[in-house]
Amino acid sequence: MIDARARPAPAAEAVKDANRRFYDAVAGRYEDVDGRRSPRLERWLKERLVALRAAAPGGRLLDIGSGSGFLCRCAAGVFERRVGTDISPAILEAARDAFDEAVACDADRLPFADGSFDAVTAFAVLHHLPSFDGLASEARRVLAPGGVLYTDHDMDALFYRRFRPLLRAYRRLRGADERYRRVCPDATPELYRLTERHETGIDTDGLLRLLRERSFAPEARYHWFGLGPLTDMVFGARSYPRGWAPLLGIRAVRKE
Repeated sequence: MIDARARPAPAAEAVKDANRRFYDAVAGRYEDVDGRRSPRLERWLKERLVALRAAAPGGRLLDIGSGSGFLCRCAAGVFERRVGTDISPAILEAARDAFDEAVACDADRLPFADGSFDAVTAFAVLHHLPSFDGLASEARRVLAPGGVLYTDHDMDALFYRRFRPLLRAYRRLRGADERYRRVCPDATPELYRLTERHETGIDTDGLLRLLRERSFAPEARYHWFGLGPLTDMVFGARSYPRGWAPLLGIRAVRKE
């Protein structure tokens, strides 16, 4: 097996194109194949969105990388306006009932005016992006002063390094790329590999530093919740020290 760390980084446009093509291909089947968007996870995420709404200056939500609209569905009744974006037009169309408005666009170039939103979210999105510079800059631009950026459900790189053999075994057993290919031949393993740009985890220190440079005040937490019934039962929704839980969540307030 080729070590992912030895592969040259693909060009940004190749990663974006792969995400567009892959999620266009699986648009109508994504949540069925993924299998992790459970009612239990929905309740957990809604609780976090209620807390986010309490911290945000107003009720305008922008969800980046909305995919099948899971986060925006959870935000119903919490935020007054829910706008979803994704690089895949087809997956937005398949989930059109989840949004008040849906816009197909690049996370690096959001077609919204400065200060248009009170909260920006990105759920299980960071690991698909070529880099985080554009997201950080655009999130800051479209947020009103005091607005909040919330990201979650991306893997922390320290956890990956610490438990790499177990994670590789888990990924082989789960076989996500093959399950997608079985339901949609156009969703090839090569496309899937390109979409998983940060399969070895997110450089949390680098991301937090970048957010501070963009005038955010970020806080990170690490948890297990949402991977599956067994881990939810064993680890619960509590936070763990970095390196001992896979999932990275960040809440970052835009400074005045």
